[in-house]
Amino acid sequence: MNIYQLSVNILTILFDKLSLAFIRKSPSPACIAIIRLDSIGDFILWLDPAKELRELYPQKRITLICNQIYSDLARLLPYWDEVIAVDRDKLTKDLLYRFRSLRRIYRLRVETAIHPTYSREYLRADSLMRATCARQRIGSIGNLSNMTSLQKKISDQWYTQLLPASYKPMMELRRNAEFIRGLGAKKFTASIPFLPFLMPLPDRLILPKPYFVIFPGASFPGRQWPASQFGILLSELSAAQSWRAVLCGSREERSVCDQVIRASGMKATNLAGQTLLPELVEVIRGAAFLVSNETSAIHIAAATGTPSVCILGGGHYGRFLPYDPEDAGKQPLPVPVIHKMDCFGCNWKCTQPHKKGTPVPCISGITVEQVWKAVENILPAATNK
Repeated sequence: MNIYQLSVNILTILFDKLSLAFIRKSPSPACIAIIRLDSIGDFILWLDPAKELRELYPQKRITLICNQIYSDLARLLPYWDEVIAVDRDKLTKDLLYRFRSLRRIYRLRVETAIHPTYSREYLRADSLMRATCARQRIGSIGNLSNMTSLQKKISDQWYTQLLPASYKPMMELRRNAEFIRGLGAKKFTASIPFLPFLMPLPDRLILPKPYFVIFPGASFPGRQWPASQFGILLSELSAAQSWRAVLCGSREERSVCDQVIRASGMKATNLAGQTLLPELVEVIRGAAFLVSNETSAIHIAAATGTPSVCILGGGHYGRFLPYDPEDAGKQPLPVPVIHKMDCFGCNWKCTQPHKKGTPVPCISGITVEQVWKAVENILPAATNK
């Protein structure tokens, strides 16, 4: 750790302590806070343990403190009484926002705070855990994926109990089950999460069936399969099936969806940037199948029973995909397509030659033929759906 990082750690501790000064409120034994600030896909994978928390604390008022990007979805679920949305970026870049957020968390007066994320973040969820000042502050022993050893040593002290976790690689469904069993749900098993019906779609999003969804964006350019390859796949799918093609993504991904459509030379509907998250869930639920990079869309498909194919890189291989539940149930599992390399498990810190902003080799090496074969394998399930 360099002098700059050390200074940031010290100043953050002092700033956060000042933010909570002069507030004196006793905690309420009836109040529990659950803290999750990770991504949409992580949240979807955690939904079964979230449901179990309500069973573990039936008489408590549960507040979920979560990433604002999925707060609208969280508010439609029955597992908590209140949802507080937090902007992850502003929490670390806007001091006034951080000051107000920490004070708001403290004023919840929670007796118990629980942070179930394995790969904790010092400046985000760990800091919010500290701000609860709860008598019981429970988290995972965690790892060093998102923080330095010094940061972990400091933030470990902000918890009253750190539940043990296996150090061997483990799929996130099993990791979540490990944590909830540590809380007391001894018979809990890791299964595919289920998203109940959330809302009827507005008229503008009601699509003639059957249709399939392509999700060509990704949060990290390195794991985004080329738009030209998606275009060829879309052309082949349209030629083989008379189903409507629908492209989805965020507002920022609208242009890449347009690129895919142009490359295919086919007609398709571009909904990128036009759906709220709960609406996207229902669009994916209604699809015959989905093809996507490793994004939240894959986990939404699994949780809504939609057959899916995932173009999967090696950065987190085995952690979020392929699925490895303890109880597979009847929902279709995402089908991964990979270009196997010895460097799998790099935490997306690619050491292989590639241009910045372009797909890393384990993504660019995946062929249209591979993806097409995977789609062929799920077509019977898609047709039945």
